[in-house]
Amino acid sequence: MSEPTPHPHFDDRGTLSWLTSLAEAKVRAQAENKKIFIEFGREQCSQCRSLVETVVPRPDVGPTLQKHFIAVAADADQAEPEVLALAGKLEDAMMLPFVLFADADGKFLDGYSGVVSAPYLKKTLGELVGEPA
Repeated sequence: MSEPTPHPHFDDRGTLSWLTSLAEAKVRAQAENKKIFIEFGREQCSQCRSLVETVVPRPDVGPTLQKHFIAVAADADQAEPEVLALAGKLEDAMMLPFVLFADADGKFLDGYSGVVSAPYLKKTLGELVGEPA
């Protein structure tokens, strides 16, 4: 297995291999029968940093992301139109990061905005992959 591609802005301690293109993520997700996890934020966002550096690497979160998801680091300052469309599905989203989940075809599954706690992310991941939280 190749080395993980690091997040473009933050250090997740090698937990995930990050892509920066949703189109590439869809190809990989289809080939690997996985869903897509999108961290939509910006480099200056402290909550985005917290998500990637402290929540993603946790032993109760990281392995589920690795097993069932292709990770995308989407830059809010240079967002792909398709990522913006997914973000538009979030009701009352006002604060970064936006956490978005899509199927392998890029169809919106779930998401939320703002501070992301490990228990909440773990619960959402469990619901999306059919495993208990």
